Amino acid sequence: MEKLSAKSDPIYLGEAIVKKALDVMIQHNLVKFQASERNNNVAEYSMIHHNVYCLIRYPKYLYMIKRIYGTSEEILLEILLNLGQASASNVIFHSANRLNEANDSEVLSPSALHQSFQRLAQDNFIIRCPKLAENATLLKVPTLEIEEKEKFAVPNVEIEPIARMLKEKATQLGGHCDSEIIWRVNHERFDIELRNVILVNAAARRVDTTAGELYHLILKLWRESSNPDSPATTPVSYNVIKDAVRKNDSSPILLEHFDHYLRVLYEDSAGLIDRAGDAGGGQFNLDYSKVFENLACASLDSIVLERFGSKALRLFRLTRIQKFMEQDQMQNVAMIPAKEAKMFTYKLLEHNFLQIKELKKGTSNFAPVKSFILYHVDLPQVVRTVLEASYKGLFNAMVRQMHDLTENKRLLEKHAMLESMLERLKGDDGVPDEEIAELSDTMHPAEKSLVEKIQLMSDNLTLGQTQADETILILESYLKFKSKEL
Repeated sequence: MEKLSAKSDPIYLGEAIVKKALDVMIQHNLVKFQASERNNNVAEYSMIHHNVYCLIRYPKYLYMIKRIYGTSEEILLEILLNLGQASASNVIFHSANRLNEANDSEVLSPSALHQSFQRLAQDNFIIRCPKLAENATLLKVPTLEIEEKEKFAVPNVEIEPIARMLKEKATQLGGHCDSEIIWRVNHERFDIELRNVILVNAAARRVDTTAGELYHLILKLWRESSNPDSPATTPVSYNVIKDAVRKNDSSPILLEHFDHYLRVLYEDSAGLIDRAGDAGGGQFNLDYSKVFENLACASLDSIVLERFGSKALRLFRLTRIQKFMEQDQMQNVAMIPAKEAKMFTYKLLEHNFLQIKELKKGTSNFAPVKSFILYHVDLPQVVRTVLEASYKGLFNAMVRQMHDLTENKRLLEKHAMLESMLERLKGDDGVPDEEIAELSDTMHPAEKSLVEKIQLMSDNLTLGQTQADETILILESYLKFKSKEL
């Protein structure tokens, strides 16, 4: 028996169950393994925490791919997410089956899906899994490796066998030429895209939708010329940006007022664009560390305002800007009565939004040491505290939503069945209105009211999860780029 220890009572599982669980988690890129440092013949397994968290972002992944490419690419990604890891042929085969089921009149050619698969790989949304190293057979714990140039290279796929299996209505592809080349979803690429969505939305909120469109075009130029993990992008010239706008025919207003929008963006205090030089009409880049620090500060300000009020926010923001402040100085500059200033300061200190630093000043060897208490904001520490609270809040929202839906499962199923029947009867011209009304009354008004209440609460919890996830992405991005500066 295998023992899984936890904070609560230990859980005892059979060896077969543990192996099966590890197999499933490795298949879905949630667990990795490596040889133990103490004994190379023993494998050590560890959770890939970021990939586990990204499970809740799968709906966002699908929506994003559908918006960028279309339905075929969305189905390809959905199949790959369901399988965890799979060959290109296998993903194409199952995607074609799914699309053919939705469209019975014609059989889709897998060659179109192969082109869609190539587009996803070319834009780095999917990536090849490492393969066994050359000496892997000599080791009890195999090692996996892959060359950089192979990560996004799509192999040749035999289309004819796939098309033949589709015509035969087969459910499994069987043997194929690229069965040993396995693909998975590239979470890091989706993180970059989600990060860019936050930046574009920030530009649109600060100015308008046209400015957001311009910023989206500039982000594309930066992505083509820069490493997305670097703290700052490579500068792009004014002429290159204007050429990109000129090629984009979707917004004539943007081309007409291009100079104005660009100037507003780089002069804005949010730091969405920095001017790095004057060559080529001006050089513009993005300092990720700076912009995500501003976004993180805006998120923290919003949290402090909601939890403690506007006066606490004034103290928090003032201390962050001034770096170090004494208690008397804080209340005088913030123009808050001493009693309230002390109360809000201690509340912020209690919840780790403020930190204290003690400075001692000795006047002589015999006189008592005089000490000064200074308040300051350790931004990385505050961000980590809020990040942990965001994880807990997200988890609580998911548990509460699952609890409400499970507790009222029968009522929700009854309501869904009734709505389906009503829609079907309304589409039938031969059914009188009295019969439809009688069927509608089979559900008690109190039950209908409860269903509406549950659905409204579920929608609010889903919205809360989305907002918490966006806050988490902002805070994680800040800590990521902050660590690269050090």
